[in-house]
Amino acid sequence: MSSPIPRSSPLGTVQSAETPALESQLFERPFLTHINLRLHPNDAVALASVHQLLGVQIPLTPNTTTAGDDLMAIWLGPDEWLLLAEPDASGSRVTELQNSLAGRFASVIDTGAGQTVIRLSGPSTLDILARGCALDLHPSVFPPGACAQTLLARAQALLIAVDDTPTIDIIVRRSFAPYVAAWLQDSGREFGLRFPTSDTQ
Repeated sequence: MSSPIPRSSPLGTVQSAETPALESQLFERPFLTHINLRLHPNDAVALASVHQLLGVQIPLTPNTTTAGDDLMAIWLGPDEWLLLAEPDASGSRVTELQNSLAGRFASVIDTGAGQTVIRLSGPSTLDILARGCALDLHPSVFPPGACAQTLLARAQALLIAVDDTPTIDIIVRRSFAPYVAAWLQDSGREFGLRFPTSDTQ
């Protein structure tokens, strides 16, 4: 019997970056559960099934999120959401959702192997992102709980406002993660953001 292939993070060889004096941080949130959910927003039975199973209402307002204890539902389109949750090695959440929506006009797909989450937090966050993102991310228009799909340094990304630190979660495709992390590092140099190296530790 063959041994299971160990999971690896796309940024596993890149260490977290931080500037203690400025309280800025850049790090990956690896191995989270990513589930793409599609269903008709007017299907009350399907919506109720998802709510009962997950404990959160999926958002129907564009570019918003809803969060529970260990799961966030992120609006992607009128009939599409991303469910982001703590690691689930067994894949039970996907199976439970598929069973709950059996017979409904719905789709549940595990997309965790294809993307990852990079978190940027601290007072310089918006200045760093402004160098490669055309969206206005000021809290007055992009408050905690807001989300948006955009281009960041020409890479497709999903941005989520986590809190008013500000903290922004950046969801990117796995293959783009090293590039986006390197771009964030370079853009944050002016603000003292660095990835520690073996020479500086």
